Amino acid sequence: MANRLVLSGLIASNPLGALAAYGLLRVLDERCRSARLCFELRDDWIAVLEQSDFASVDQLVQWLSDWIATRETPELEWAEDVRVPPEQFREKLSNVGSRLEGLFLAAMAAEGVVDKNKHLIKPSPLYMASGQMTFFGGLRSILADLRKEPVRRFTEALIGPWTYEAKLHSLGWDPAGERLYALRARAPTATNPVCVPAAVWLAYESMPIFTVFASGGRVAASGFHRINGQTCLVWPIFDRPIGYGELKSMMRSGEYVSGCRRQGIREVFRSVRYEYLQGYAVFRPAEVLREQE
Repeated sequence: MANRLVLSGLIASNPLGALAAYGLLRVLDERCRSARLCFELRDDWIAVLEQSDFASVDQLVQWLSDWIATRETPELEWAEDVRVPPEQFREKLSNVGSRLEGLFLAAMAAEGVVDKNKHLIKPSPLYMASGQMTFFGGLRSILADLRKEPVRRFTEALIGPWTYEAKLHSLGWDPAGERLYALRARAPTATNPVCVPAAVWLAYESMPIFTVFASGGRVAASGFHRINGQTCLVWPIFDRPIGYGELKSMMRSGEYVSGCRRQGIREVFRSVRYEYLQGYAVFRPAEVLREQE
């Protein structure tokens, strides 16, 4: 099939792989509305891109490398981090410079919800940073690394294998980045984090899919659900190619969580958002969502 690109590095049973595939589709939708995404079961579910106008993965990688060099990021530069006083966030929302900037800001926090201690705005469940590691700072570091060797980084993310050679934080989105004390010779704080920078950045590009809103004084987001008392990211695997608009609608409806398996959905995964160490969080390894849950 023409323009059918198999992206063996984006394994959708990994939350980071799925988020990166979703983010890639959003980025390509800005360039070509015909781009479609689906997943193919081989040894695992891997991402497949169709109707993208690219004849090969090498062409896609080169385009992404050129694109990332000029990707403007005002949504990461207006404050030190997302967690700011609500009036500062409202002021920023009223003075956005572009539609894309507005979409990202609206996906980062829910206006009207603040924490009880510091009275700062509460961020999206995808915000999993704390302490000295800030969400904005982590993303800026990822972007700087990605721009040094974009072809190699995007090739690693899209084709694999993921080598985890970059000493940067995956922002909690990759279960492989969890540094468990009991499984290490040294305390996690004494070891450097590692990640796949291009996969993390593409996952960041998926944020506008996960609509953030206030619900009962709490922050909620599409794609996140309470299951057995735990906050989980829940995402569908579909073998019918769909565009960005349909993917966004699917995630926001959440029908796939309650047992609806229409629209070519073959599998649904869930990953627990596990919190630890005063605000840090990480996605735990994914499990297939059972319909009775």
